Amino acid sequence: MNHRIDKRDRMVNRIIDGSVTIDSVTKFEDLLKVFQNDPELHRVYADFLKKKKSLNAADAYESAAKLFIASGMTLQAIVSKIHEWQIFKPSQQEGQAFYTALHEGRHNDRAVQRFFAGMTYPETIAFINKLMPRNFPAGVMVKKFGDEENTLYFVVSGALEETDYHRSETGGRIQKKSTKDLVENDFFGEIYPFEEENVSQSDIKTITRVELAKISKSSLMNVCRKNPDLKLLVGNLYERRLGFVEKEYTRTVRKTARHQLPTQVNLKIFQDETGKVPLDAAGFTEDLSLGGARVVLGAKYETGHVDNLIGKNVKIKIGLPIASDKLSILGTIVWSKEVYIEGKTTSVVGIQFKEMTDTDRRVLKDYHYGSEGEQNLIWSLWGSLMEK
Repeated sequence: MNHRIDKRDRMVNRIIDGSVTIDSVTKFEDLLKVFQNDPELHRVYADFLKKKKSLNAADAYESAAKLFIASGMTLQAIVSKIHEWQIFKPSQQEGQAFYTALHEGRHNDRAVQRFFAGMTYPETIAFINKLMPRNFPAGVMVKKFGDEENTLYFVVSGALEETDYHRSETGGRIQKKSTKDLVENDFFGEIYPFEEENVSQSDIKTITRVELAKISKSSLMNVCRKNPDLKLLVGNLYERRLGFVEKEYTRTVRKTARHQLPTQVNLKIFQDETGKVPLDAAGFTEDLSLGGARVVLGAKYETGHVDNLIGKNVKIKIGLPIASDKLSILGTIVWSKEVYIEGKTTSVVGIQFKEMTDTDRRVLKDYHYGSEGEQNLIWSLWGSLMEK
């Protein structure tokens, strides 16, 4: 039964990320009977009803907003409400009730969460009225180096890649400086202080399907003129971003479908010197994709500082429950770090896959997305699950 539950969760994840689509209200309702408290699934259902031009989408967005609040996802709750209120304009009583629910709900210490938590009711409504949700497919350039900075963007869902550039000291040639990922509850757009006129110093491109919520600089300035204290919150938003220290030991972006089940792996790390015996290491990955893996090395790893592994070629062997033999894939270690897990220093490496056999690629792909036959059987499996 646990195996069936794992497969069921994988199916729902595919529905949320869009790799499996549903074309029936009945099927959605059957899913929601099982996953009553999943805000993302309720949000997908609401979007489905909106495309069908059903007024019931408003109720679905309302349900999603309540569940997002219960999960501490303030931004996602606000955007769900915006979609709801685009269908039915709210009364002042409904607006006040939503504001109260937001402030009584769970919050974390992220800059965006604290930004919304600090607003008064008039400030919240004024800001929400100017906030515009927008969807983008994977592989789209949202902002280019040199563009005018005239919009503040919040990441509602999905992931983007930001590549910063700088001009060299000898002739103004643009050179790549750094790359980082932007995920939900991050924001971008250098529009503050309002008095400054900036141009983008980076390219920002979507990695996955993305929903953003944006507000133009001119609209935000107008809102702040009518609500002066809001300008202080905007300033604090940018200050907190500069001072924010990521507490998690890594930020994982779903560039391709990934699974979070712990999977044991074995590594053979090749040395630079010809003829030198490769290093053997064991560990596990909770983040495995078609493009690579993040591996937490076992306690027996003792080969010097983990930074010395960057750039090393590796062969990684992975045992998957759907494969009779271990997968054997060639790759390169592209990043490494030491982190504290349960009071102990542990080494973590990121491996980018380079070569794999067609068989291994097919097995790994089926593990993530399911074979065509498995997708065709999804709903029959749901039927058997819900009968038990």
